[in-house]
Amino acid sequence: MSDPATPETVRIGVDLGGTGTRFVAVAANGDVLSQLAVPTPEGFTDESPSSFLYRRIRTVAGERTISSIGIGASGPVDPEGIIRNPDTLPAFTNAPLVPDLAEAFGVPVAIDNDAVCGAIAEQRVGAAQGSPSLLHITLGTGIGSCLLLDGKPLRGADGMHPEGGHIAVGRETGPCYCGRRACWEQVASRQTLQKTAATLLALKPTDRTALTELASRAEAGDERALAVFEDYGTAVADGLGTLLAVYRPHSVVLGGSAAEHYELFAASLEQSLKALGVWIHFGELSKTAIDDFGGAIGAAYLETPTA
Repeated sequence: MSDPATPETVRIGVDLGGTGTRFVAVAANGDVLSQLAVPTPEGFTDESPSSFLYRRIRTVAGERTISSIGIGASGPVDPEGIIRNPDTLPAFTNAPLVPDLAEAFGVPVAIDNDAVCGAIAEQRVGAAQGSPSLLHITLGTGIGSCLLLDGKPLRGADGMHPEGGHIAVGRETGPCYCGRRACWEQVASRQTLQKTAATLLALKPTDRTALTELASRAEAGDERALAVFEDYGTAVADGLGTLLAVYRPHSVVLGGSAAEHYELFAASLEQSLKALGVWIHFGELSKTAIDDFGGAIGAAYLETPTA
């Protein structure tokens, strides 16, 4: 047990998402000692992206000593640690976050795709603890995917993380920023589900209360609301089935804010996957066992370079 008069040493985890950014300070024993959530800026005028993160990291760390910093970001993130995502993270794209923060704090800093961080969190403290092969899907502003094999994320030959959220599906979606006209992210992200809910409820597409209200109506038996979630489960299965045919993992965990409503679309999702028979494989399918700070917790455990 540490001396109570000595500030604790913590790992800092940052989940840099298209809508919100979350910060956690994690103790050596895995306890989350403090956390913070703020909206993700779309641009900066009075400060840099690095200074924005610096101030919040200082806040969440408090008087504790920082041992390392990990950042999960909505990808792509290149092998040099630079975010290349002008579509959902325009304010942070091309910013030198890793060298800036490493210099400012004097500690190792790592950055990776946010789906990797979500998967690490689920395998360490979440729904798939100890799983030898875990496919984690994040249903958020976009769709992220990560396959962990014995705790290590699958990488491409170029060192980049596979962008499984941008695979082709059987529905015409209109153009996605990835270049496809039938893209999984455009039919199965939380943002798409939210827009559908807003249309049904005559609310603004950006009103996040729409999804909560639609879920409440579905839970009360409203047929139109139930139909939206049934269709959403089918949309999730459309892309997930392709990944299950390719990866054939032991465990599948659905995370992101859409997973909060998993019970409302689980039946149609599972029915659609069952129809694929032996062409796919997964041992266990579940929703996340951790809250919205899971990505930040996983980021805290990213492997960092030697200082």
